[in-house]
Formats: sequence, structure tokens, C-alpha cells
Amino acid sequence: MHSFSLRKRLVLVAILVLIIALGLVGFALSAANYQGAVSSMQARMESYVYLVLAAMEVTDAGTLEMDEDFSDPRLTQAGSGFYIKIQGQEQSWHSASAVGRSWPRLPQVLAGTMSFAEPAATSDAFTLQYGVGWQLSEGSIEPFTVSVLVDKEQVLQQTSAFRLGLWQSLGTAGVILLVAQMVILYLGFRPLRQVTLDVARVESGQASRLEGRYPVELEPLVRNVNRLLETEKSNQTRIRNALDSLAHSLKTPLAVIQAGLSRQDSTLQNAVDEMSRLIATRLERAGSSTRRSLAEPVEVEPQLQRIVDSLQKVYSHKMIQAGFTLEEKLAFYGEKRDLLELLGNLVDNAFKYGKHRVRVTGGALEPESSRPGLQLQIEDDGPGIGESQWEGLLKRGARGDEQVEGHGLGLAIVTELVTAYGGEISIGHSELGGALVQVRIPPS
Repeated sequence: MHSFSLRKRLVLVAILVLIIALGLVGFALSAANYQGAVSSMQARMESYVYLVLAAMEVTDAGTLEMDEDFSDPRLTQAGSGFYIKIQGQEQSWHSASAVGRSWPRLPQVLAGTMSFAEPAATSDAFTLQYGVGWQLSEGSIEPFTVSVLVDKEQVLQQTSAFRLGLWQSLGTAGVILLVAQMVILYLGFRPLRQVTLDVARVESGQASRLEGRYPVELEPLVRNVNRLLETEKSNQTRIRNALDSLAHSLKTPLAVIQAGLSRQDSTLQNAVDEMSRLIATRLERAGSSTRRSLAEPVEVEPQLQRIVDSLQKVYSHKMIQAGFTLEEKLAFYGEKRDLLELLGNLVDNAFKYGKHRVRVTGGALEPESSRPGLQLQIEDDGPGIGESQWEGLLKRGARGDEQVEGHGLGLAIVTELVTAYGGEISIGHSELGGALVQVRIPPS
């Protein structure tokens, strides 16, 4: 399972941060607007109190009289949402706008005291009360409470309109900021995408090093990658040269020993021959371990055609029909000599033991990868290989003279080569009647 890319992570984080930040800003502004609307409404309700007090008159007998010619028509219009009520000990008065309205239970307020309450479970209106002590002519004080009620919809309509416009504005700002973030991320990651493409070209064998102009921050990375590629290549050359030198150094002493033993015991001569063969084999196997991890791709079909053409000349007396079916542009991402050794040993065995037909089938493993793997299937119509010998033939380090004549050493070399590439090899029965050898090398 692939994890999220760095760009996707940053985009998700940016979206999350924008949502949280704009949400907090929106809620804060909405709350501030609501509190501002409530404060403004409270100031207006206080002005109504003073308006009513100016129109209020109490006779010497304590009778409340009102001049209802208010300058604000909302106090005279029924159901306008603005209501005033005056309560005395035995009398009360309410504005014309409150006709037909049921009043909540309102407490009496001490003279000179003002209280304000927002809508609650027992009331759906903003309530402001002010206590008045009216002094009569005989000196007594008549208490009155002026109550101003305003339906909560008067404030909610105002705040709802603001809230709608606010969220629309914040949504637009969020989209603009998100687009800006995407553009910034695109420009910021563009050099990284270029590095990724250049590395892919190196992996696919289209380039040997990273070339191009990169930002200062990426130059150390590019420099170290190129240094690693050059070091790998130089180490490979140095190891191969050392193995070649070793091989040449051993040839001369072995030749001298063979010359000195030519007239001696044949047992020693056979031992020297075996030593020469083992040195050559081990040097070849050691050389195969010096492969580059990012070797250029080698097209399989031309190499296979060369091997088949050569073997058809060697085994021309058998008149073998060799056919192969390969995927178009099938490539091996490894050393060319390793592919030649792998195909050479397997196809040679097929020609050697096949009677009339040899068939090679090949395809890519995980073709969507930048360096796909390789799967091959080599079949012949010969006598085949017994199941009891399969495990021994593929045993790592097995000697050829302990196996079926001819098959053993070649298969052992192929097994070590395939294993070095992290692959696997198996033996089975072919539909042609002979042996079937399957090789699977994973993507590098």
C-alpha cells in the first residue's frame, strides 16, 4: 500500500488549517456581530424608556395618564415586535402594539434600577425594565415599572443576514487562499518533480547521472547522488580489473605446474585440471557480483537471437526448431554479460537435450515499474529431468559432476546468478514432453 505523497499531505494540512482558521474567524465575527446587535438593541430600548417617561403623567389621585402620540410608529402598530408596558401597584398600561399579545410574568423593579435580559426559555423577547418612583402632591411615592419588550426576531434577522454574508465572504476567501496554496505548492515542488523525473531516467538507463539546473537547496542531494553513481561505476571497474589480473596471475603458475606434471602421475594432472576449472568458474561467479544497481536496460530479443543462431550452427545435425515468444521491447535491467550467461546456459541445455523443438517465452514482471522485472520460460522436447533431481540441481553451490551430466554446472551457475538478482528459478515438466525451466527476476 502506497502512503500519501508529501504534496497530498501538505494540501490536506492546508485545507484543514484553512477550515479551522476561517471557521474560528467566522464564529468570532458572528458572535461579535450578535453582541453588537444586542448592545444596539439595548440602547434603543433605553431610549424607549425615556420616551415613555416623557409621555407619562400621574395625577394627584395617583391615576396614570399617557400621551400616546409617540414619534415611533412601531409602538402604535399591532404586532410590530416592539412593546411597552407600565405596571403600578393597582394599574397598568401597555402600548397599542401589544394589543392581543400575551405578556410573560414580569417582576417589579426598584426605583432607579434598570435590568436587561436576553430571550430565555420563559420568554422569546429581549426585556428591559426600569423602576420609577413617582412622587405625588401629598408627598407619597407611587412605584411604577416600565418594561420594554422586543421580539428576538428583530435581532436575529439582522444577525442572520450578516452571518450569511460573512460565510459567503469567508468561503470565497477560503477558495482564493486554497488556490494560492496550490499554486505555491506546485511551484515549490516543481524542482522535486524534476529530480524525480531525472532519477527515473537514470533508473531506466536513459541517463548515467543527474543533469540539469536545480535550486540551491537540492544541489547537495544531486551532487551526492551523482557521486554515488560514479563511485559504484568505478568500484565495478576496479573489481573487474582485479579479478582479471588475478586470473592472468594464476594462469602462468598453473601452466608451469601442468608442464612439470605432464610426465608424472595422472592423478596430480587431473587435480590441476580440476583446480583450473574451479578457478575459472569461481572467478566468473565472483565477477557476476560486481553488477551495477542501475545498469542500463538490455533488450532481450537480440541477445536471444544471437544465442539461438549460434546454437543452431553447433547443433545443426539435430535440425532443432527453435521458437520464442517475447513481449515487445522486453528488457533486462542488469549486466549484459549476465543475461548472455543466463540465456546461454539455459538455451544450450535445451538444445543439447531437446530432440526436435525448443521454445522460449518471456515477459515483464510489474511492467508499470520504472525498472520492470523479467520472467523467462525455456522448454524442450527431450527426456526431461526427474523430480527427484530438481532440488539437487538448483541447490546453491552444487557441483556439476554431482548432478545430471551437462545440466548440473550450467543450472548451478544460473541459480547463483538469478539469486544474486533476488529472483527465483524452478524446474518442471514441459508441455513439449521434456524439461521446463522458469526464471523470475523481480523489478530492481
